[in-house]
Amino acid sequence: MSIRLTIALAALIAGAAGSDAQMRTPELVGVPIRAITYGNSHGALARSPEGREGMFYIPYYSTTGGELVGYHAASGELVRVDLPSQGGYGCCTGPDGALYIGGVGPGDMYRFDPATGELQTLGGSELGPSYIWDTDPAPDGRVYGACYPTCNVIEYDPATGQMRDLGRLNPDRPYARSLCVDGFGKVWAGVGMPPELWVIDPATGEREQVLPEEYLHDSSCYELQASGDYVCASVLQDVGVLVFDARTCAIVRHVPSEGDVIWWMLCAGAPAGEQYLYSFPDGDLYHYDIEADGLTLLAEGLGQCEQVEDGRFVHGIDDQAYFLYDLQTGEYLAKRVLAEATDGMAIQTLTGHPSGAIFGSTYINQHMFGYTPGGEIHDLGKVVRVGGQVDSIHCGHDGRIYMGSYVRATLSIYDPSLPWRPGREPGGNPRELGEVGHGQYRTQAIALGPDDRIWVGSIPSYNSGPTGAFSVWDPATGEHRSWLDLVPGGAVGRIAVDDRYLYCGGGGRFFVWDPAAEEKVLEIGMPVSSIAVAPDGTVVISAGDEIALLDPEALEITRTIASPIGAMANMVCAPDGNLYGINDGALAMLDPTTWTATQIAESGGKLLAVGADSTLYFARGAQLWRLPPAPSPGG
Repeated sequence: MSIRLTIALAALIAGAAGSDAQMRTPELVGVPIRAITYGNSHGALARSPEGREGMFYIPYYSTTGGELVGYHAASGELVRVDLPSQGGYGCCTGPDGALYIGGVGPGDMYRFDPATGELQTLGGSELGPSYIWDTDPAPDGRVYGACYPTCNVIEYDPATGQMRDLGRLNPDRPYARSLCVDGFGKVWAGVGMPPELWVIDPATGEREQVLPEEYLHDSSCYELQASGDYVCASVLQDVGVLVFDARTCAIVRHVPSEGDVIWWMLCAGAPAGEQYLYSFPDGDLYHYDIEADGLTLLAEGLGQCEQVEDGRFVHGIDDQAYFLYDLQTGEYLAKRVLAEATDGMAIQTLTGHPSGAIFGSTYINQHMFGYTPGGEIHDLGKVVRVGGQVDSIHCGHDGRIYMGSYVRATLSIYDPSLPWRPGREPGGNPRELGEVGHGQYRTQAIALGPDDRIWVGSIPSYNSGPTGAFSVWDPATGEHRSWLDLVPGGAVGRIAVDDRYLYCGGGGRFFVWDPAAEEKVLEIGMPVSSIAVAPDGTVVISAGDEIALLDPEALEITRTIASPIGAMANMVCAPDGNLYGINDGALAMLDPTTWTATQIAESGGKLLAVGADSTLYFARGAQLWRLPPAPSPGG
């Protein structure tokens, strides 16, 4: 091998892998948010471990492990029981007085006996489920569970200790999402997506799908409760509550979702022939008289209402806190946080701010955090009223934080210079703007454009729409619109901006969007994983194992560079003038003065944000990590 070739090869290897001097070691910052979620969980009343009647129990979900918590407001008795799973969704009290919990990851059923304090794992995951969404007992003591992704119903018989699979309801559906046992011993199971409603005779195995054709286009049969001779079904997205005659399986009443009610949720505890409903997302509690077809507002803004006791006392959850509300006096009798995640919740988004602060969000609890380097991480609270999480985040050129939330692609704006006061009114901070619409459910990318309008890439979920979208929202007027056909599948997953254009990726395409003309000015087939804009205006695109450089004036790719770490999921431009990228395995630096790319860390993570001193911040599960800047040559 010639000396010249040896030198060239050595330089190439050094550029691809990074020298020892360039390699840095990440440091743990901490766990930003330990807030948990009760949003998919069901609550139940049972005897307390000390023998008191009427303790409220509910499991919670956390990405780092869940618990069953119980609280007796009158005495202050509190119980916390570790679950061998990430959490519990289904929860009911059996005729034997025990709690039956449907696990989430794994999909096992658990039994907690308050009398002994013993938690048993009953099984279920061996039949295929990873979640048990709902549980309900039959009068003979058997307990049933609705399962995902197997769309089956399982049966546990306490008399024999046996778990039985009643079979998959529809091979083309993943969700058996809701379940109840009617007064005649039949098991009703709500399915998604799209919705179906099955009635099963557990003795014979006979089953029938009873949801009429006009409702089969929607998302899911989300909640079910039996009430005397009736079964109430909440059908999402926009059907409302359908009331079935349990004898004939015919619909006899319909309570539509109207006005501010996005959909209805069902609250337990009503006498036979009646039903408690609460509105999502506002949490207003109603009483519904099925026979009279009469709906009466009982209380506003309570939250997640789980159980009404004796027609008067409402047990429920408001974000992180359990509450007990007296309908007669209109007062809260108790309100307290019962638990927090021991090891936090997985980080969902990250962004830097001109002040040097880092902001982000965590999974499935809609909470946002702020961190000032050298200080503490603060859980700022819940961003918007809806459940779910902030899915996309962007610090605009105006210093405000722009966010898109699951569910229903809900947009909001946060100004870090002003006090935290979430709301829909103009003074809200974060201010909830509203939903993108057009069937969109999850935002993948968000940015404040050079035109001071918010641009959003999103996808439909749960059969909410036929395609993804690229949308624009004017925060000054509230006007918004969506394009559903700009890329295959409609969904835009990456957005970067400069003072003229938006640079977007999605559907295997890269395109340049002129927001003034509202049209593409360039489109290239390319598997885009991240986009950033260099200090000189060059647009840097990570696509597979290559980095492509776009001249925004000429609107052409001028160069491609081999990526030293492969496809980069996120990229940022730092104050030091360099660009940085990350994937699960490594971090890399791109020097725009020479356009050389080097690996700078042998381990990576998810997301990427940068501080004022060019420290890089990223996530590993629930933990926030940082990669300090390279030491100065004389340091």
